[in-house]
Amino acid sequence: MRALDARSAEFGLDRFVLLDVRDEHDFLDGHLEGSGHLPAAELTERRGELPPRDTDILVVAADGVRARDAAQALEELGYRDVAWLDAALRESAGERLVRTPPAALWRPSPFLEEVLPRLPEGRRRVLDLAAGAGRESVFMALHGYEVEAWDHDRGVLEKAAAMAHRHGVTITTQTRDLETRDPRLPVESHDVVMVFRFLHRPLFPQIARAVAPGGVVVYETYLRGQERFGRPKHPRFLLDPGELPRHFPGFEVEHHEERTPAEGPMLARLLARKIQGSSGGTSTP
Repeated sequence: MRALDARSAEFGLDRFVLLDVRDEHDFLDGHLEGSGHLPAAELTERRGELPPRDTDILVVAADGVRARDAAQALEELGYRDVAWLDAALRESAGERLVRTPPAALWRPSPFLEEVLPRLPEGRRRVLDLAAGAGRESVFMALHGYEVEAWDHDRGVLEKAAAMAHRHGVTITTQTRDLETRDPRLPVESHDVVMVFRFLHRPLFPQIARAVAPGGVVVYETYLRGQERFGRPKHPRFLLDPGELPRHFPGFEVEHHEERTPAEGPMLARLLARKIQGSSGGTSTP
């Protein structure tokens, strides 16, 4: 953690992601161009809207003391490359302040960004299962998709819907326990069914059936070996090598990869398209 005076910050802005932690009124009244916005009091509650932890962040606030306190809070959340503007924002940059919308600091799964151009057009209905903080759901809504997000945690879904609202889009949410015997997924209802960082093998047949003919499943979750780096650790939450495509026999696999970097995480990724006329059943792994 380090302090930057106004001159140092001005010449180093291109290497930082800017995070403005003032309240909403002050932010809308003028901020540095390209700034994201999370009030300091909401950093923990809205951590899903923060950038990846390896990001260089410059915190700006009404004054240096408040910027330093917010930078310390980020460090406690696991950020290591954090600086703060040790100056009053309006005094040091008043003539450069703008009133543009806040920048989105968060990112969805890089895999979703990669496959976005290959996803179906037309009605573009998306079902995001185990949606969690909603980054993938909001990302798809920002690209014009009609998104339905399911998760067992009502509070998390409320935060996801609020994040969508702040970005000027809407997502529909449903509180559903996807590990029940029958989570009642709809049949052939969605052009994209996506799942990130979640695995419940009995759900695979219903996931396959939920995809409309010609639609796709986008799936990313952990492989065996991930237990060496942290959660999840139990084998029932970890895929075996080569397992994921076998759960979608009525699909054409357009992309499958297994990433096993020495530093982790260990991930399997799949983009598969449902063959017209296929019921999209599942096979035994």
